[in-house]
Amino acid sequence: MSSPLTPLRVETGLWLLLCGGLAAGIGVETDWGRQLHPSAIAQPEAHSNFVKPLLAEPFQLAPPDTFLETAMRPLFIVSRRPAPPPPPPEPPKPAMQKDQFRLTGITIVPGGNFAFLVEKSGNRNRVVSAGKEINGIMVKEVSANQVVLTQFDDTEILTLKTARGPLTTAPAVPRTPATPPAAAPGTPAPRLRSLPPQTAAPVPNP
Repeated sequence: MSSPLTPLRVETGLWLLLCGGLAAGIGVETDWGRQLHPSAIAQPEAHSNFVKPLLAEPFQLAPPDTFLETAMRPLFIVSRRPAPPPPPPEPPKPAMQKDQFRLTGITIVPGGNFAFLVEKSGNRNRVVSAGKEINGIMVKEVSANQVVLTQFDDTEILTLKTARGPLTTAPAVPRTPATPPAAAPGTPAPRLRSLPPQTAAPVPNP
């Protein structure tokens, strides 16, 4: 006599069937346990002779002649021609060496004006006139109190320094008697008081 099917028995049977199918699937995938222990990984054989790899050549710029056309025809200039070289600098202009002489005197005669100079470097006396040249410096003008020297479009003026004489006293100015102030119009003139005549004292007889 078979026992009747109850819900509990049906549920238990389903769980048993599910677990059995899961176990069978795991067994098939693992080849029933033989694939759980994989074989050792095969090591590559070591080569006794090491082959050195070939390295690339180091980087180098092209020779300068390669860019000669670019230098001769620059890209950023409209004319594609190199800029002209700058003009050479102007040579320095020569300058006049001043303060070489000291003016000590001037003589004016009908034959011309002569200046007496003292050269400071050697303390030598020089006598020059207008139009003469001394140490490369032209004497342009000799006047009563100065000498004008010129050289290289430059000018130096030497002034004669004269000593001042002693101070003299101003002449005395004579004093004029003071005049009485004029009386206002319509005012009577002041009267002068007459003094009594003085009598001489008698001289006693000896």
